[in-house]
Amino acid sequence: MEKTKGSGVFGPKQIGMIIFTGALMLLSACFVGGQNNTVLPVISELRGWDINLLNIVSGFCALLDGIGIIIFAGLSRKNAKVTAGVALVIMAICLVIYGRTESLGLFLVLMFIMGAASGCFSSTCAMTLTANWWPTKKGVVLGFSTIGVVLMQIVYVPVMPVLYAKIGVPNTQVVLAIITLVIALISFFIIKDTPEEAGTTPDGLEGVELEKAKEITKALHEYKSPFTLGKMAKDPSNWTQAIGTMIPLLVAMTFIASTIPILISYGYTPAFASMVFAIGGILCIIGSVAFGFIDQKLGTKKAFIIYIFFMMLAIVLAMFMRTSVVCVWLAAMILFAANGSARNLIPSFVGTRYGRWDYPAAYAMIGTIAMLGGGLGIMLTGIFRNPIRMYIFDLVMLVISLILIILTKDSFIGKKDEGME
Repeated sequence: MEKTKGSGVFGPKQIGMIIFTGALMLLSACFVGGQNNTVLPVISELRGWDINLLNIVSGFCALLDGIGIIIFAGLSRKNAKVTAGVALVIMAICLVIYGRTESLGLFLVLMFIMGAASGCFSSTCAMTLTANWWPTKKGVVLGFSTIGVVLMQIVYVPVMPVLYAKIGVPNTQVVLAIITLVIALISFFIIKDTPEEAGTTPDGLEGVELEKAKEITKALHEYKSPFTLGKMAKDPSNWTQAIGTMIPLLVAMTFIASTIPILISYGYTPAFASMVFAIGGILCIIGSVAFGFIDQKLGTKKAFIIYIFFMMLAIVLAMFMRTSVVCVWLAAMILFAANGSARNLIPSFVGTRYGRWDYPAAYAMIGTIAMLGGGLGIMLTGIFRNPIRMYIFDLVMLVISLILIILTKDSFIGKKDEGME
């Protein structure tokens, strides 16, 4: 009888899926989270629009990135690759219009649509695919795939102003749209929703009968999770987990979304501020991979607690950036490195308790609340005029987060795959 030909967690098919989900996260980070430091200022100056208004709306759009999880969770569970492909096509269309419209109203509407599309293909579909393919090895895998998020700081933020200057805003946006459409085609015609459909198994286990693997795929598509939103809401651990994981993301975005303007206001040059941001992106990659292994070795809960302590240290150092360039580097490097793990620890924490069968249902609640942190953090940069007060607020919130995570249960309660530990 024909057997699957998996070659471990990082076989060729698994590596392909990691690259694909990483690409989805990169696009999301660029088109939603990566606008504030470079793209929106250029658009604001070009069109004569209020940058503060654009930044506030950008925060609301990042909230949609999280809310989109609720909207698209059901579709993602049934057919993640097609759902992602449709969202990518919508994003591509928006990108073209985004670069050409001179209507502020239409521009703001496009930002909202892009936020929702991002929530679909990245925060929802990419995480569902990861949970399907690696139900027990997700920590290490997400440590690699979420590198896509932090690559935004290296390949998008520094490059966009240059492209805008070289070929203009409209043409640059067309280039981005074409790249997005290519990823959409890959999603439609190459990607498989489950490892069984690709002729392999969850976590790349070898020697499983192919027919049995296909039966698992069929059952997974037909499975109706008992974890309804009402049932999820009655479990205190879901709330402590959701809010506890949301807060560090909020804190990270208050720092990241304001790094360049704050450093410039302190008297540092724009070139220096941009260099700190770009090098921070490299540290994010290291942090993402490192915390992926910490997650796998110690468990997601302990990894998250370590992550929070690193965030606290970074924020304390940030309070002295005005007078110490050493604190600038230490704060930025520690925070960026720690934040590189945020996007993989959040879904990994959900998968730890619920597994791949119940992951979409659980992530619809927990992931939605957690991912709201990014948008809220961006919005707070417009509320706090004094950076020190913002950092004090961040520290208080991180203490609350630490308490909530400690109180969160992490024992497995979802449906298990037969024959898997």
